[in-house]
Amino acid sequence: MLFLVFLLLLAAVTIGFLAFAKPKGRGQVEARLKKNVRTRGRQAPEPEAPKSLFGKLEQRLKPYAVKHLTAERELAMLRRLQAAGHYHLTPAQLLSRQIIWTFILPVFWVFVNWLGLGLAFPTVIAGTAVAGVLGYILPASRLKNETEMRQLAILRMLPSTLDLLTTCVEAGLSLQAAMQKVVELTKPHPVREELSRTLQEIALGRPRNEALRDLGKRVGLKELNSVAIAMVQAESMGTSIAKTLRVQSEILREARWQKAQEMAQKATLKLLFPTVVFIFPCIFIIIFGPLAIGLMFGK
Repeated sequence: MLFLVFLLLLAAVTIGFLAFAKPKGRGQVEARLKKNVRTRGRQAPEPEAPKSLFGKLEQRLKPYAVKHLTAERELAMLRRLQAAGHYHLTPAQLLSRQIIWTFILPVFWVFVNWLGLGLAFPTVIAGTAVAGVLGYILPASRLKNETEMRQLAILRMLPSTLDLLTTCVEAGLSLQAAMQKVVELTKPHPVREELSRTLQEIALGRPRNEALRDLGKRVGLKELNSVAIAMVQAESMGTSIAKTLRVQSEILREARWQKAQEMAQKATLKLLFPTVVFIFPCIFIIIFGPLAIGLMFGK
């Protein structure tokens, strides 16, 4: 009965969300158009029509998410999506996924409890609330993890990419032609994706300095931002781009070495907890176990 009551409550709340998700008139449509004009050039392209049930729910909740997204929050979520490399997703889709998971995890928790846990009613209610909170933060947490992994991959590959750019520039190519050559010669990698996107923006008519500055900002990596700013300044002041790229490559290698040393120093502290909790008790049992048994039984 508890499970059926919860399902009915969940259905009622979901229907309420879907009802509010519908556009209600010309004023709301005009407001959405003005919002799209303000954020033009920052939005990702509209995805194709979803085929799965999850995709259909996400598409159905998208108008509700667009309605409740402020300009500041939308821009912040867009930056996070770009840093993670999800250029095909929009902030409205991310918020829709958060809403969907907010309902999926509580239903799963109640279903598991109904199958065999048999917990008390207050425990079920508390677990349902915790599952709802976890479901809401789960997509954002996963996005943060993907961003960190992508930034680490870019940091590792960036010095080699700068060396290749330096070689191409010293061979007589322009910076834009060198970037195109790097995109053609390198394997699929986040650095290649970002350079390709920058070249596409330049081909569409965006100024090269502006495209390079945006390259450093959208990844959210200070090392790449420093490289982009150095490239822009070298072009503006007329200095040698090859020399600038070489210096930046050496700086990045030194920074990567320092980061590796810092992680090695932290490894000792990270190993302390599993050593004390898992290894020391086993050692104590092996050493003092036979002695304790002998004292207990007088042997």
